[in-house]
Amino acid sequence: MTTSQGIAHPYSSSKIKKLTAGLQKSYILETVDGGSPDSRLPIEELFSRSGLKAKPLPLDGTAFNISTENEECVALVEQVDSRYMTLYTLLPSNQSDKLVRSAVSVNPFLDHLWLSSQSFMALWSNVLSGNSGRRYGKITFEHESIYEVSEEDAGEHLPDERRTSRFTMVDKLEVMAQKMDPLQQEYAPLASITQMRLPAQGRGGHDLYYDGKVTNRSSSFIDHRTALHDVVRMYRSLTRSVERQLWTSTVSPNSLGARGVGSVAEIVFSRPLAEDLFRRWVVSMFNNRRNRFRLTGYAKWLNETKVHANAIDQHLWQPLVMEFTPSRVVAILPHGTCGNSVNRLISNIQRFIDPKVTAYIGDKEYGALIPATAA
Repeated sequence: MTTSQGIAHPYSSSKIKKLTAGLQKSYILETVDGGSPDSRLPIEELFSRSGLKAKPLPLDGTAFNISTENEECVALVEQVDSRYMTLYTLLPSNQSDKLVRSAVSVNPFLDHLWLSSQSFMALWSNVLSGNSGRRYGKITFEHESIYEVSEEDAGEHLPDERRTSRFTMVDKLEVMAQKMDPLQQEYAPLASITQMRLPAQGRGGHDLYYDGKVTNRSSSFIDHRTALHDVVRMYRSLTRSVERQLWTSTVSPNSLGARGVGSVAEIVFSRPLAEDLFRRWVVSMFNNRRNRFRLTGYAKWLNETKVHANAIDQHLWQPLVMEFTPSRVVAILPHGTCGNSVNRLISNIQRFIDPKVTAYIGDKEYGALIPATAA
C-alpha cells in the first residue's frame, strides 16, 4: 500500500501490523550531509551504528523498514533529503522514545531536531495565518530547574525541591494570540515552549515536541507527513542560516574568536545565575557523558564564576572552545560547524537553565535568523 505521493504507508508491513494499535509517533532526525553522495553514509550503515537494521522497501529508494537485531520490525524511516529523515512507529511512547534516544546517543552521525522557543514562535505565526481564529490550538510551556538543588542536598525530598513549571494552554487561536505575550512577560517559564499542536487539514492535529518528536492526532497519514515536511523545511532553512552566519560573520578584535579559529555564538542569560546552580550545571555537563547537551570535554575553573572548556560535541565529534560565567555562555565554533549544535544548546538552556536567554550568532541575534525561514 502506498500513498498518493509515492511513499509506502508505514503500516504496510505485516510485522508492523502486529504491534498494539495506538497513536502514530514520528521522530525527525538529522544526519551529516557531506556535500556529495559519496561522502554520505547509506541509511543501512547509518542505522547499523545504532544497533538497528534498515532494509529498503521494494520500488522505493527513500523508505526503509527498521528492525531490531532480533528481526522485530519496529518502525519505518523516510529519507526526506540528504540531511533529514523521519522515523514512523506505532510503538507505545515509552518504547519509541527509548528506541530513538538510544539510537541517537550511541551514534555521532545522528541527532534530534532541537526546536527553540523562537522556532516554535515562527511555526505559531504560520498556524495563526493558515487557520481560522475560531479553531482550537494547544501550546505547552515547560521549564525544569534540574540544577537548582543537588540530589545529595535534597535527598528523598528531591521532587518537591526542584521547581518544575509546566502549563498547557488550550483555547481558540484568536484567544491564545491575545494572551500569549502578556503571560510570557508576566511569568518567565512561559517563555520556554516545548510542545505545539499543528492543526490538521481536518479534525485533530500533530503534536510537535521540542526534540523533533511528533504525535499524529489526525486521521490522515498523508496530512501528518505533510506537516512533518513543513517542519523540516523550516528547520533546514534555519540551520542553513545559522551556518552561513557562523561561517561568514566577523568578530570584534577583542572577542574570544579574534584568533581566527572560528566564529562566536553567545548566549546571554536574562539575569545572572546563582553560583550554586551555575556550578551544578557545569559540573554535570562535563562529568556526565550522556548529559542533555551532548557535550563532553575538560573544564578548567579559572575561579568560582568563570570556566573555560575544551569541549567536543558528541554529534559529529566537533571541537568547541567554551567560556561559562553566570551571565553568559560563549562558544567558539570552527568554520564548518553543524548549525544543529547551536540549536541544541539554545533549546536546552531555555528548558533547563533560563527560559528568556538571548542568543547571538556572530554579530546577529539568533531570533532574527528565523522569521524568513517560516514563510
